[in-house]
Amino acid sequence: MKKNKELFLIEPSNKADASTLARIFSSSVFNELAKKGSSSLLNSIIKELNIEQSSFSKLSDLFDSAYKYLQVVYRNEYLYKNTITNKLLLGKHSLNTSKMLTEFRVSSSKADVLILNGTSHIYEVKTELDSLERLEQQVENYSKFAEHVHVVTSKGHLDKILNNMPTNIGVIELTTKNTLKTIRKSESNMERLSSSVIFESLRQSEYCKIIKKHFGSLPEVSNALMFKECRNLFDKLPHNECNKLVVDTLKQRNATDYQRAFVESVPESLKAMAVSTHFSKTQINNLSYSLSKGII
Repeated sequence: MKKNKELFLIEPSNKADASTLARIFSSSVFNELAKKGSSSLLNSIIKELNIEQSSFSKLSDLFDSAYKYLQVVYRNEYLYKNTITNKLLLGKHSLNTSKMLTEFRVSSSKADVLILNGTSHIYEVKTELDSLERLEQQVENYSKFAEHVHVVTSKGHLDKILNNMPTNIGVIELTTKNTLKTIRKSESNMERLSSSVIFESLRQSEYCKIIKKHFGSLPEVSNALMFKECRNLFDKLPHNECNKLVVDTLKQRNATDYQRAFVESVPESLKAMAVSTHFSKTQINNLSYSLSKGII
């Protein structure tokens, strides 16, 4: 892709510098901004790359400029997740009816993106910077948890993924124009779902809520036996009912009005960060204020 140099206020000189720039979108930076109002890691990156701070009237403009540059020369995992957030979660659905969770544990894997709407969708990201070494095991695990599993990848990985992944796995290309192009639609995994895999991905409060909702009450046993008894009952749930109850329950995880307002307030370059944060109201206010002021 040809670069338009006038587009970028930030333009690292080489790929190593682009990798350094990508670190400004790390959770460490946003955790520091939320808790302290400033980030030593962000400041060190700005200093290392000789970024002219006066070019940006507010911190969010720095993130926007960095994001535009990375879209062209260094499409890392954050960029993929952010595109999924903007194009799928916010573009096709609504924060009022859908939920997105990131780094969601399923068996021995962590799903990059889990979107819950009418059902469950896992999106596993494989960027042009990634290998495909673990992908087979990952999609096998995810097919036991979510009704639909998709791999989101670059053009360079497409042939290998299409030839080696089961046909029930959807394949989506992040194009050079940074749009999502469906190459192969996913098929329902409903009959492949595993109650034990699903159960182990839930918090105690979540599986107890599901058991109580479906069976009317929790087992009358000691706390020491509650896990075992709930798991036995969970195994009796029909796949369709299990998926529906899990989707409805996980939609409530970390769901707050102030987080939804935060997601709506940030620019497109920061949507994935905003969706993935689990900060208190005070921390979100700190982060919002930090993004709106000049770089310190």
